[in-house]
Amino acid sequence: MVLSIIFMILNWIAFSGWMFVCYKLLVLCRSWNDDGYGDIDWMRRIIVDDLQKPVLLLEGICVIEVLRILLGQLKGNFILGVILHAIRLLTVLETMVRLPNHWTGPFILGSWAITEIFRYPMYMFPNNQLCRSIRMVVPIVTFPIGAFSEAYGAYLVFSDPKSPFGLKLALSFVLFVNGALGPTMAYPALLKKGLPILGLTKKRERKNKKEN
Repeated sequence: MVLSIIFMILNWIAFSGWMFVCYKLLVLCRSWNDDGYGDIDWMRRIIVDDLQKPVLLLEGICVIEVLRILLGQLKGNFILGVILHAIRLLTVLETMVRLPNHWTGPFILGSWAITEIFRYPMYMFPNNQLCRSIRMVVPIVTFPIGAFSEAYGAYLVFSDPKSPFGLKLALSFVLFVNGALGPTMAYPALLKKGLPILGLTKKRERKNKKEN
């Protein structure tokens, strides 16, 4: 009972934390002027100085969730969870730090934040089918945006001659996962879960039956 309360509190903290990340990104967007240019250093202050530690704390909560999957307390793919959050940590600690003023930072954090904001209500209100349905649909949009931005940022750092060999080795793993496994395995699995909720699979099946 005590653990259930603690985990529920963590869910609310994580939900609020990702809402804060979204708010800071909106502040960043508002700082840009009408011509599409803004204070570049302002981007660095928000992405690196303001959001790095909060995002790392939120990822710590995600690590707890991955461990709960391993223990059978939550449904999910343990290996996928480890890979996903390892890539996130590498992105926050290395890619964003080395590309502090690049557009990939806001896109990456934005895709993560929106995904998590619509994921946690499924845990906070486990009996609400709408929360679960929204959680299955949102990654159809956010996953490709986040995966591409992560991969492109990783490529830029990988291509930098100043990047150490060990970092390049880790980034090559990100490029392989996001560039090969993501489009061929992860995204089709998301579509399989999300499209039926949108009713698109049924329409496609009816269309195939008519053609046959």
